[in-house]
Amino acid sequence: MQSLWHAQTASQFTTPLELRVYTSRLLGQEPALVLHGGGNTSVKTQVENLFGEREEILFVKGSGWDLETIEAAGFAPVKMDVLLKMAKLAELTDSDMVKYQRAAMIDPNAPNPSVEAILHAIIPFAFVDHTHTDAIVTLTNTSSGEAFIEQLYGKRVLVIPYVMPGFALAKRVYEMTQDIDWQSIEGLVLMNHGLFTFSDDAKTAYENTIKLVSEAENFIEANLCINAEEREEADEKSLEYPDENTDIDLVELAKIRKLVSAQKGAAHLALLNSGMASCHIASHPELKSIASRGPLTPDHVIRTKRIPAILHDDFEADLNDYAQDYIEYFDRYQSGQTMLNYAPNYAIWQGRAAISFGKTVNQALIIEDITSHTFDAILTAEALGGYQALSPADIFAVEYWELEQAKLNKGPSSNDKPLLGKVAMVTSAATQVGQAVVAHMEALGANLVELGEHLEFDTLDKCQEAAETAIIDYGGLDIVICLGDDPSNLMLLKACEAFLEHGINPRVLCVNQGSLPVMSNNIIKVLQLNCSASPTLASLNGSKILVQKTNGEHLQAGVFNLLSAITMMLSNEYVPHEEGVVV
Repeated sequence: MQSLWHAQTASQFTTPLELRVYTSRLLGQEPALVLHGGGNTSVKTQVENLFGEREEILFVKGSGWDLETIEAAGFAPVKMDVLLKMAKLAELTDSDMVKYQRAAMIDPNAPNPSVEAILHAIIPFAFVDHTHTDAIVTLTNTSSGEAFIEQLYGKRVLVIPYVMPGFALAKRVYEMTQDIDWQSIEGLVLMNHGLFTFSDDAKTAYENTIKLVSEAENFIEANLCINAEEREEADEKSLEYPDENTDIDLVELAKIRKLVSAQKGAAHLALLNSGMASCHIASHPELKSIASRGPLTPDHVIRTKRIPAILHDDFEADLNDYAQDYIEYFDRYQSGQTMLNYAPNYAIWQGRAAISFGKTVNQALIIEDITSHTFDAILTAEALGGYQALSPADIFAVEYWELEQAKLNKGPSSNDKPLLGKVAMVTSAATQVGQAVVAHMEALGANLVELGEHLEFDTLDKCQEAAETAIIDYGGLDIVICLGDDPSNLMLLKACEAFLEHGINPRVLCVNQGSLPVMSNNIIKVLQLNCSASPTLASLNGSKILVQKTNGEHLQAGVFNLLSAITMMLSNEYVPHEEGVVV
């Protein structure tokens, strides 16, 4: 791993907080160090209060911020004296920790301090960097984890046994460091959790992270080579994995998406991860064993759940088994919590690849990103002697930890969008009215596949390719809106039919279509919508549009009526009329 520190860029920053923002972003740019809100950083500095007195303040990453894009406003300013007193308490609930940390802030508008604020405070250096580095967590997630860390770093780091994040971890570190010479160590390695580095200089703290992680990466590479040579000498055959271009039955993928959405009680996307690590995990002979050991770090559980569903041939049975196992897992460890949804957040389709589920593309991509790193770590750890994650009890404690759950509830909710998680295809999307329909569908929460001119789907092959695009991009197809009386629409719908059959409340909406398609499965509702008194197309600036001017002039009123009708007809409560709808 290379340092991204740039002296000329760094020279532009003069205050400790400015430098803290700069090096935090350097850490956040490297996915092998932190992912999607993971990790946290801080800086200790003095601030003049209302009375002209100098106070020691810890600026620590605020909850909900991402290191890659953090700004000064993303750091919570907390009084150091309060944090240090909290570290000396014998007991403190997590909810009280959050409450009193917030009460100790000098800016009530700042975000909540990281749950690791007390730990940052007791480390006696100005700059503290905490990462969930893949290399070090991979080593600690092996059966020889502690031995590997000792062999690699010796006494240069202090090893902290796994403890629940928050006050419990801060208290453990506080107790373990009472008699330590902080100048004698370069960092803290938290088993199954990550790395802390520190210094009174921003560059040194950052580059200590880079140095320790680079050493871990080199250690892993050297040991993998040694193990490979030993296997070769023992005449043991290495695992052979298929090419990542695994043949995927897209209809089967659509079936999986529909079943998972039914379990979750709402439409979800299903993103296929065809990366090398995903395909290798899916084809691993010990798939069931290694995939059921748990996540790479406990904080990943709020995104991925503890383990994936493993799918074979009977998807419904496999998902039912997963749900039953999750219910039993909850019953075994719960202490009065309310159970979360029992459907998987990702699945591994044996012999093929992994699939990530989310209401939005971004949700699914975050899960895909985290699991891709986890797959790499699992394969590496297996080659180093065996992947060994935390116990189910430890993972459950984080999954149902109120502070972790709060992270997922931040930010505006989009659950009120009626087409959230749905996938729609719009033909003639390049027209002015088509673009209005596309924008309207996106505002309703749908994920769009846009087809412009009819030439994009004027042959059977092109139609099949267009239909498959929806499955490749989103995992399914629920809605097709055909704008205008184009003969190609009927051919396109035939190509889409196999996927629509496994869509969620599937609907075909024909706008100003002369002849309606006949679907072989009556689960696919075919709806008819005619705009204006005449179904003929009007023309504006050389582009065909679907809505004639009302009263001779007001095109926008016609478009508004069209969009309102589409919203009504695509709602779950809409009952189709045999004669269709006219606007």
